[in-house]
Amino acid sequence: MISNPKHGWCNFKLRTFEGTPSYLTDVPIDLLNAFIDYHARGCGIVWFDEEGTEFSLIITPYSLFIIEEKDKPILHDFSEMKIENVEKELISDIESDLKGWAEFMANDDPEEITIHRDEIWNKLVILKKYTEKNK
Repeated sequence: MISNPKHGWCNFKLRTFEGTPSYLTDVPIDLLNAFIDYHARGCGIVWFDEEGTEFSLIITPYSLFIIEEKDKPILHDFSEMKIENVEKELISDIESDLKGWAEFMANDDPEEITIHRDEIWNKLVILKKYTEKNK
């Protein structure tokens, strides 16, 4: 779902939808929070800034949507996808490049990178606990 955290940009892909979020939002933390909120509250949302365009991911118990906002809003319906599979992909994507995601928003300050890495890791642990409970 997310990859290539370099130079303040990353790639986001969900089936046929592709976006390029910038560092103006904390992509891994925001996504992890959205899925944690989904488990804790029944719904989750995350907004991505592409610096000129934007899109949002909306998660409910029965729906998974992306609202793309360019010239006009476009609704992408991915409700046929299993939320559990999307979560597993997110967890895998973050774990496979934790260093890159930790550096994604941080200035080249090693302490800031370590703090951000720990924050991401803590959110991963929380989400994994929810996914383990729901097996």
